[in-house]
Amino acid sequence: MSDNSQYTILVVDDEKSVRESIGRVLKKEGYSVSLTSNGHEALDILEKNHISVVMTDLRMPEMSGIELLEHAKREFQDIEVILITGHGTIEKAVEAMKLGAYDFITKPFKRAEILSSVRRAIEKHTLASENKFLREQLEKTNESRLVFIGESPQVQNVIKLVEKVAPLPSTVLITGESGTGKEIIARMIHNKSPRANRRFVAVNCGAISENIIESELFGHVKGSFTGATRDKEGLFKIASGGTLFLDEISTLPLNMQVKLLRALQEQEIRPVGSTRSISVDVRILAASNRNLQDEMEAGNFREDLYYRLNVVALNIPPLRERRDDIPHLIKHFIAKFNHELNKSVTGASPETIQMLMNYSWKGNVRELENAIEHAMILCDTEELRPENLPHHFFATKVSQLTHQQGLKESVMEFERLQITNTLARVDGDKKAAAELLGLSLSSLYRKMSELQLDVKEYGHKDS
Repeated sequence: MSDNSQYTILVVDDEKSVRESIGRVLKKEGYSVSLTSNGHEALDILEKNHISVVMTDLRMPEMSGIELLEHAKREFQDIEVILITGHGTIEKAVEAMKLGAYDFITKPFKRAEILSSVRRAIEKHTLASENKFLREQLEKTNESRLVFIGESPQVQNVIKLVEKVAPLPSTVLITGESGTGKEIIARMIHNKSPRANRRFVAVNCGAISENIIESELFGHVKGSFTGATRDKEGLFKIASGGTLFLDEISTLPLNMQVKLLRALQEQEIRPVGSTRSISVDVRILAASNRNLQDEMEAGNFREDLYYRLNVVALNIPPLRERRDDIPHLIKHFIAKFNHELNKSVTGASPETIQMLMNYSWKGNVRELENAIEHAMILCDTEELRPENLPHHFFATKVSQLTHQQGLKESVMEFERLQITNTLARVDGDKKAAAELLGLSLSSLYRKMSELQLDVKEYGHKDS
């Protein structure tokens, strides 16, 4: 049996007995109900609450049901409106339908008639909301965020596991260092699942303060705490029917871990300040950049929650353990930033690729993406060169060379990096570069020749 409590019906009628009678019928079927006597209050309620269906009397003082219908359809397009009147005529019914009313029923009405009309209106409302959400997702989705780039065996193993778990309802725990792509993997699982046409809701647990995390996840009712001026849906309810991605799950306070465990086990939540539980149908994907077993031993994470989340474990390897994927990622990010920055860079030089492959990548793929964006902004040639990279790459390069090469080779490589970086800073002006390097112009030309740097590549500007 479906849970009608997730749908709120707003009943608007200036006759108290009528609106309360309709309210009782709807509440008996489990619907959430809001009652008001006039159109102005109804619009205020619509503004502050998530309403699925409006049932309104046709004739009311100050604002008629037709006027309320027009306002509601203009400002809250997904809401369905059912008009009720004891003075119904065919002309009024036709007018109401043309303006977007879902249904038109007359007094005296029967209980079955009300429930049938509301049920069908909710079905239309739900379908319209889902279609709207899907359109928005398709418009907003950046395809590059939904592709996990790489051809290494480690990446292929991750992709195979995604394919296996996506069709299942099981909870998945995604682990890996920051910047490895945990949310991308979560979105891939959702998009390949039977829930793909429903919501994917992502929340970073570490970004929400402890005193509001329960309200964010489970929602709250009006007046439940200072500042709760209206009912608020939580992310569990918003994601119902779809997928909820709980990133940085290790940061959840212990008291919230208990409540989360109950929500997972019972498939129901209780908004803050409410005495009623609400059933939800949510698939949970969780992620952590910390070792949750270490967190358990330290007393920071509940063992029962860990095993409830860790039905399927999916670990994403750090970039330094799959360096063969770096050239593919470089190509991917160059294409991405060519589009975003209106550039026409064809690739990266072999020396640039080698520098990027030798780097330690503590920030993983996210750090590589930032480095390529930085280089693309500075690049004025067809391909990315070492001097386009952030400055800290040069210190890393020199440090690596002093361990891997002899003194002479290390010195030459350092000089090569210094000269190319300086020339890039002054747009190829040899005289300006020589001054910055503390050399005469002729010494700079001689040094470039010794280091096999192509003078023509840096232009002929020497004054």
